Amino acid sequence: MDFRRIEMIFIAIFIALDIYLFMSLGGSQTTNSASITNRSQTSQILKDLKDDQITVKRLSNQKRESYYLASRQADQTGLATASAKLTGQTVSFDKTRLTLTSVLDKPLSYKKGRATAVINTFLKGNNNVYQADQYRYSKALSNNQQAVYVQKVPGGQMMDEHGQLIFTLDNGQISQYTQTYINKVQILREKEMTKISAQGAVVDLYTDNEIPNNSKILWVQLGYSALLDANSSTVYVPAWQIAIENKSTKNVVVKRINAFTGALMKNRSEVTS
Repeated sequence: MDFRRIEMIFIAIFIALDIYLFMSLGGSQTTNSASITNRSQTSQILKDLKDDQITVKRLSNQKRESYYLASRQADQTGLATASAKLTGQTVSFDKTRLTLTSVLDKPLSYKKGRATAVINTFLKGNNNVYQADQYRYSKALSNNQQAVYVQKVPGGQMMDEHGQLIFTLDNGQISQYTQTYINKVQILREKEMTKISAQGAVVDLYTDNEIPNNSKILWVQLGYSALLDANSSTVYVPAWQIAIENKSTKNVVVKRINAFTGALMKNRSEVTS
């Protein structure tokens, strides 16, 4: 594909993104609560959280600089092509979900608390995992059943299903993993300041009745999530990921707040501890 056509594609993405942002910022449902909440109100809301039996550690009120990122669907062939080169495993590839699933010929063994060390050694091996050095371990997303590694991208890391490497942990054995990977991530715009902080994201969720009583905020992290698809491309934005645990059931829900607009993002994932 020539440069001119690539340029036109990204111009179309810019236009689609601008339209989306205009509608998001203008819509009453996606208005950022933090924009109308002053410091005294924030202090009161933090007290209200305690009154509602919502446990949360002290959070930063500092904003961050981040990018708008994008990838073209036509470029997402690397993982499928690489699957034929992996050794010591049986591999399948889901073209719809762009997900590679691998079953190891010889499961990896690990002792309690040593799973990540074993996986890290495996990642350093030749032809074990495609683009293995492009992932980092995520303690927040991992649990007793799975070890999750997230893809590194300009300005941060992916925190949704588009760029993850997930190893299944089963009683001291690792016999399979799934992988997604974003090829040729492009920066759409220069870095700009996010509109809300980690503290602001939690305040927004609470004021919008998205945090139930008798719950605990396990962690809050900033990472990239898919925002929209436009012209056969996907746009990614920095989003605050907030893990909320129900104190009674121990179920955990991860909710996402667009760090640029303060809008609650539709995609949510739920995991159990």
